[in-house]
Amino acid sequence: MKGYAALFFGAILIAAFVLKEYSAGVGSFFTMTPWWMYFVLCGIIYSGYRIVTLFQEDREIEQRVIEEEGRVYMERIQRAKAQGPAEDDDAEDLVAAAADENDHNDGSDR
Repeated sequence: MKGYAALFFGAILIAAFVLKEYSAGVGSFFTMTPWWMYFVLCGIIYSGYRIVTLFQEDREIEQRVIEEEGRVYMERIQRAKAQGPAEDDDAEDLVAAAADENDHNDGSDR
């Protein structure tokens, strides 16, 4: 949040320099500005604040989902290691059978 505070103060500083360039002072700027412009300015500032806070919340939720998926994946790996090599042999047999079937199908098409 420190970066956003610096950005806010930087914008205020730039606005002060822009206002300084005009012959009218800050007081006359406020008298020249219509009242509804203050609501527009407050709405812009509030919208920017909400965008930042919602982005941070979304990033936290996304991080929790990623961690949960990683935890589930690691549990599956641990279960696979605990079951041992017996299931690995079954998986290798299935892969070999699928490869033989693909080779057989490739030869019959010619």
